[in-house]
Amino acid sequence: MNRGTDVVVVGAGVSGLTCAVRLAEAGQRVLVRSAHSLRRTTSCAAGAIWGPHLVAHDRAEHWALESLAVFRCLAGDPARTGVRMRTGVEAGRPGLPAPEPGPGAENVTACDPATLPPGFANGWRYRVPLIDMTRYLAYLAERLAEAGGEVTVGEPVTATELPRLGPVVVNCTGLGARTLVPGDPIMPIRGDLLVVRNPGIDTFFVEHDDDSDGLTTYILPQGDHVMLGGSRRTNDWSTNPEPAVEHAILDRCALAEPRLAGVRTIEHRVGLRPVRPRVRIGADERHPHVIHNYGHGGGGVTLSWGCAKEVLALTGDATRTIRQR
Repeated sequence: MNRGTDVVVVGAGVSGLTCAVRLAEAGQRVLVRSAHSLRRTTSCAAGAIWGPHLVAHDRAEHWALESLAVFRCLAGDPARTGVRMRTGVEAGRPGLPAPEPGPGAENVTACDPATLPPGFANGWRYRVPLIDMTRYLAYLAERLAEAGGEVTVGEPVTATELPRLGPVVVNCTGLGARTLVPGDPIMPIRGDLLVVRNPGIDTFFVEHDDDSDGLTTYILPQGDHVMLGGSRRTNDWSTNPEPAVEHAILDRCALAEPRLAGVRTIEHRVGLRPVRPRVRIGADERHPHVIHNYGHGGGGVTLSWGCAKEVLALTGDATRTIRQR
């Protein structure tokens, strides 16, 4: 057990760091344990446009809207936080209309089909946060340190070790939960993301599709660079970049935005979305001082602050349970 620590958070992706910040700023002594550096987490490979994606829970919209309120505030200092409010288009191809954006999207208007890229027949223009995850994860770590918390990188935590880590333990390991909770149904959906220099794009473009495996199109401007995607491959555990996927993404994005023609890839990121039939957030059945928060699919960033608020309340319940013993 880590002495002098109130809560040990396992996992340094966006869910783990956000929970750690919430807890530390509430006065808890927090230690984050991670098997990976921030840049090697799945969160760092996220396109990170606000909006629930590949996530299931009846409270998902509630958590997303709570997070949105925080991101709107953080967008006031994009150089520090990496969060920007951006306007853009979500468009659908013939036969697959893009649904009107739900609660949270700002300035929603229907697109004139004549203004859409080739191959698209319908769409909506709206404004939401875009998050540069490299900058944002660093910001969260800085904010945690300012609140007295710490991040350590080392060997992966084992299932036996997990309940012994501290008085309260928060499991934010994403796909790592597969080894910590044997038999859990969480599985990966691979996603590819390219980083390229920004040729002057300041609006995003997202293709609405049916979430089936294959390629899709999204263009996410992040200051001096643009994130291009993307892909979905269910139950694919490989994080190795594939040139054929890279070239296909570049071609699709250049067709949607001609200014991207001829751009070169600076970095090819591959992330494994931790998808589960339902987000798991709550106390462990055998060890009530262990709180699980994982299985956010493609919505980890979008739900992060709302779920962290839930975890903060659950840690209070866990602490009271310990004291009663």
